Amino acid sequence: LIIRWEITSPAWYERRLRFPVWPGGASGVTWGVGYDGGHQTRAVIEDDWQAHEHRGRLGETAGITGSRAKTALPAYRDIATPFPYAAEVFEGRSLIEYERLTERAFRNGFEALRPNACAALVSLVYNRGAAMTGDSRREMRTIRDQCVPAQDYACIAREIRSMSRLWRGTVNENGLTARRESEAQLAETP
Repeated sequence: LIIRWEITSPAWYERRLRFPVWPGGASGVTWGVGYDGGHQTRAVIEDDWQAHEHRGRLGETAGITGSRAKTALPAYRDIATPFPYAAEVFEGRSLIEYERLTERAFRNGFEALRPNACAALVSLVYNRGAAMTGDSRREMRTIRDQCVPAQDYACIAREIRSMSRLWRGTVNENGLTARRESEAQLAETP
């Protein structure tokens, strides 16, 4: 699910995402399988991408987000990351870390969820992060506080779908609403 929504396919990746991009909004300079340098520290980037010949330059993107990342992007557009290496970092580093973040975020009862519901929540956290404060995170708190402890899969799916309110009327509405729908359907699947 994450691969589908972050890069579409390995072939599309090689054609369009082999070099860093800026997805827009609060994102940072992004490469690999949705790896957002703006939301990492330099040390984490350099550790995750330790075999990348340009890991030092990639590390420079740490903490640069939003319009600053858009402005910075041209300085990194020459850095190629072939899909096999991007997939290796995704599976061996990013996915493991996001599984940990998701388990911490939804804690009470997460380990007892069906695997598909866990996967849906990992996809959600991979895209949105694990923060729980503010109105934009109210559905995340409901999932954490009510749905997960009750093992209520319909509740998880309903709250994931409800997040679409955040992108109504924006350029990201169609894509993020479809992504949330995919996650909700996965959460409902036994």
